[in-house]
Amino acid sequence: MSNTRKRSDLEKAWVYYERIKDSLNGLFEILNVSMDKNNPFYQFALDNIKNLKDTIIDLIEHDYNPAEIKRKLRDLEFNIKKSLFFENEREKDEED
Repeated sequence: MSNTRKRSDLEKAWVYYERIKDSLNGLFEILNVSMDKNNPFYQFALDNIKNLKDTIIDLIEHDYNPAEIKRKLRDLEFNIKKSLFFENEREKDEED
């Protein structure tokens, strides 16, 4: 891969990172408004937002195999959707 192409890909990755960072900052703001700072879940949520941000930076800075990253992200998306689906099913069962 040429140096110019690598630089272009990295620039695109940073644009995506900036979008994600804005979303994470929005989540942080929502968290600040909606939760008491003394609530332990507040700190848990902050830690998770920071870990997600650090992980995204790590992905961008290293030359990982894009196909592998896509597969892992699809697995993650599937697991999240599956978890949400079963959570909704449990809520329906509890209501009945």
